[in-house]
Amino acid sequence: MLRVLIADDHDIIRQGIKQLLTDEFPEVEIGEAIDTTTLVELATTSDWDIVISDLVMPGGGGFYALEKIKQKTPDTPVLILSTHPAEQYAQRATKAGAEGFINKSTLPNGLVNAIQEIIEKKK
Repeated sequence: MLRVLIADDHDIIRQGIKQLLTDEFPEVEIGEAIDTTTLVELATTSDWDIVISDLVMPGGGGFYALEKIKQKTPDTPVLILSTHPAEQYAQRATKAGAEGFINKSTLPNGLVNAIQEIIEKKK
């Protein structure tokens, strides 16, 4: 079973991603975080196949969470989501340890493709 943790401070975004994931991956188990503190706590105390984190959230944001997650669970794949252009943040995200950076305008295909790539790498 695929276990995915979604972190975004906007309920509508979390719900949209949940729907997308349950449509695409019927066996998915989804956790949710509404801020950076909750994200770091959940990501580092449970086993997740993929963490999807918004770049800008209360409590520090995606890069702060990425750093903390990678310190405690370095093998947990993290995807960073943002409305900001990829040219601005994608390289920084991957250098910081993220498996990918997805602009929210490329949803749903960009997210589904990135998750499928991570699943294939784990196999």
